[in-house]
Amino acid sequence: MSIQQAIDSLQFERWVRIGLRSTVARNAASLYLIQFANYIVPLIMIPYLVRVLGPAGYGAVAFGQGLINYFMLFVEYGFDWSATRKISVHRNDPQVVNATALCVWAAKGLLALTGFGVLLALAGIIPRLSEEFLFLLILYGLVWGNVLFPTWLFQGMERMVAISLINLGMKLGVLIGIFTLIRKPEHYLLYAGLMSFGAILSGMTGMIVAFRMFRLRFDRITWSGVWETLKEGWVIFLSRASISLYTAGNAFILGMLTNNTVVGYYSAAEKIVKSILGLLDPIAQAAYPRFSKMAAESSEALTLLARRMMPIMASIGVILTTITFVTAPFLVDLLLGPSFVPSVSVVRILSFTIINISLATIWSTWLLIGAGREKVAAVILFAAGLVNLFSALILAPRFFEQGMAIAVLLSETFVNITSFTYICKTGTNPLNNIFRTWTRS
Repeated sequence: MSIQQAIDSLQFERWVRIGLRSTVARNAASLYLIQFANYIVPLIMIPYLVRVLGPAGYGAVAFGQGLINYFMLFVEYGFDWSATRKISVHRNDPQVVNATALCVWAAKGLLALTGFGVLLALAGIIPRLSEEFLFLLILYGLVWGNVLFPTWLFQGMERMVAISLINLGMKLGVLIGIFTLIRKPEHYLLYAGLMSFGAILSGMTGMIVAFRMFRLRFDRITWSGVWETLKEGWVIFLSRASISLYTAGNAFILGMLTNNTVVGYYSAAEKIVKSILGLLDPIAQAAYPRFSKMAAESSEALTLLARRMMPIMASIGVILTTITFVTAPFLVDLLLGPSFVPSVSVVRILSFTIINISLATIWSTWLLIGAGREKVAAVILFAAGLVNLFSALILAPRFFEQGMAIAVLLSETFVNITSFTYICKTGTNPLNNIFRTWTRS
């Protein structure tokens, strides 16, 4: 190695360390403080809901939410990644940020209208959906709330604390409404109304705060701009759609294959594991804009940053997986009650998805999508979605809620292995020379 190369290497490492100590570290720390506060709400709400609605009633609600989740992902479209990356790179150009924000809002609105038309068509074709049409219609307010709330804008500008504060306020308001109004299984329509109202109010608040915080202004929106925005997020949308096959819509898939009681057992367990998985979100969200920016400037700095973040994500993943597996009986008894004993095995199976997702965040989200390799990520995630779907078709009718959990675990493991394999082939594997780097640090 020449003297100049050694100097450059030290500069890259210094750059990464400063980045970690500043914006990323502060954002992650702030988000964790608010994330813990956010956990108080579901820890109170879920035990109350499952006891009031029962396994079958809670399963019916989860089935409807599973379908609405598909529309939510359709409207998100991948903007949380594509728009976040674009805004992160051009954050110092107010005109680009303003134009991007307006085009994303317009595109999401068009997608929401399209999704609403699809919902009407499905309800007219599928008897199971027509029976729950009023519930689905009310719950579609979650989609409109998603249209309004500019998560992608706050993330791209690395101002994520505002997101959590607004969401926390919404959750507290919904919680109060649930304890006040939801008293028996027949009140599930009120539950849908509260959730939708909270989402829309949160979205409107987020939009107003974004306009003031980032000094946005209303301007003319062109069809070409909206179309360009849709094209930029197209590949990532395919990735997100693939992910939905083994994440957001599992309750819906299971409901089509079994019954509401089985869906209730699975969905309640899934809620517990997803709440624990949320502990990974602050780091993943805080670091993603930095990965996108470094990918646009230097592949060496990108790899070095991944090398620094990897032990953090891996350690958290192992600890959370172990704690969730060991404490599963206690968590189910405390949060769900004795009528949800079958959920214990589901929690234990799904606990292994935590370590998978913690590592896949590095390989797939940071080093593939963050570096602009969304096409590769889309292929991997689409294949994982097929793995989940076909596994569920085989396992769920026979093993019910446990079969669905195994299908999800197989999918997450597939994403982790294939993403890491591709990273190794590209030469950006952060494990290269990792021991030497840690020793120097």
